[in-house]
Amino acid sequence: MSLAASVNAGDPASLLNAQLASALSTMGDAQYWEENISPNTIRTELASSDPSSPNSTPALLKGMKWLLASISKGRDVSDFYPHVVKLVGAVSLEVRKMVYMFLVQYADHDNTTRELSLLSINSFQRGLADSEQLIRALALRVLTSIRIPDILQIQILGVQKCAKDNSPYVRKCAANALAKLSPRCNEDQRDMLLETMKSLLDHDSSTMVLTSAVVAFCELSPDRLDLLHGCFRKICHLLTDMDEWGQVVVIDTLARYCRKFFREPRAWKEGTAERIDRERRVRRTLSGIANETATSTNNSSSAVEGLDALAKARQEQKKADKKAAVPQKVKRRVVKKGFYSDEEDESTEEEMYPNGPSVAGVMRQRNIMGISGNNMGIPVSAINDEADEDGELNEDHRLLLRSAMPLLKSRNAGVVLSVCSLQYYCGVSSVKVRSSIGKALVRIHRDRREIQYVVLNSIRTLVHECPSAFAPFLQDFFVMVSSTACDFL
Repeated sequence: MSLAASVNAGDPASLLNAQLASALSTMGDAQYWEENISPNTIRTELASSDPSSPNSTPALLKGMKWLLASISKGRDVSDFYPHVVKLVGAVSLEVRKMVYMFLVQYADHDNTTRELSLLSINSFQRGLADSEQLIRALALRVLTSIRIPDILQIQILGVQKCAKDNSPYVRKCAANALAKLSPRCNEDQRDMLLETMKSLLDHDSSTMVLTSAVVAFCELSPDRLDLLHGCFRKICHLLTDMDEWGQVVVIDTLARYCRKFFREPRAWKEGTAERIDRERRVRRTLSGIANETATSTNNSSSAVEGLDALAKARQEQKKADKKAAVPQKVKRRVVKKGFYSDEEDESTEEEMYPNGPSVAGVMRQRNIMGISGNNMGIPVSAINDEADEDGELNEDHRLLLRSAMPLLKSRNAGVVLSVCSLQYYCGVSSVKVRSSIGKALVRIHRDRREIQYVVLNSIRTLVHECPSAFAPFLQDFFVMVSSTACDFL
């Protein structure tokens, strides 16, 4: 007996198998990307379905999934807008979500869709009070996407309402809507948007909301940096928790704030890294002059004596620098008491540096500068002063610099370049900071070719002032000949 005959005969097992086969054949949404569904069929089902009836939900789901799949493939389905805009009040929450996604895509497509959206303003306003946060956010996005001057005041009121919403996602959408409405506002309306933006910056503590609020600030009033006074410290503390591309905008904005309201460190104090590189340049210059003098006066005995005296003085200076750079060790007796009463106390001797940096500290400074052995050449005063070099900065200035330093380890090259730019123009040129910048730039320059070009230009700018930051990584800049080039040659 065939399957159809079994079903017609009322066989329960055959009926169950037929239902399972039908469910498995339609399981998944991959079928909506195929071309076996006719657009006329979807249009007929959407037009004949009742959005207030739960029985129409399967047909509405099928039609909306097909429309969203068509949008993802780049197909223009704006002619379905009159049928979709009527489904805003559908019973099914899933259908309403997909309806709002479709309306966001085509709300400002042409004059016809704008007029139809204008007729559904009341439905969008009811969506702003929905219990589902995604519906509220999508309703706001649709409402602010309609570019009709007559409803601009309604849109501003909707943004102000959503800016006080309990959901951070809805407040983020409100912050994004500020930049969308700003080009169409007059002076009074722009002041209302600025007040809403400042309220988000000052009173909101969600990172996603603050990121969007700073982006809106850059669109509304990029020169009004005084509006950031109340939220500066909060943004610095939450900087590492923001999303990657938001960090780029926030760091650039805070860098402009820092350059306007704080003193430039290099204007009143020279950093240890700059001082060390300057001393090395002087030494290399003196060495070149001495070599030229030795070549030109090779046959002059007086010149030879002068050169010997110069060499002897340089050797004595090197010995003095080595002696000052490496502090003398002293032995100290350490007594270890026995844990139990019947154990004897033990005493050992260990070497240490009195009133100076530890062995690990000295070796760490050598590794930072990429120098080993006795060729370190760093004055002891520079090493001791580097630890508290930013202690004379303003408290907020120092907070910004220290909050941005961990982002040098970010996987986003744009974030790393923003932090390097902040430290270069607004930070202290200490050995620790410049070495961290050099290490971070060398790490991200191994990325794609377009990123390599930007990073190498930044390295070329920085290497003129602080070449020692890239001294440990010279091998990373060697030109490597590929196998294809070898075959061509």
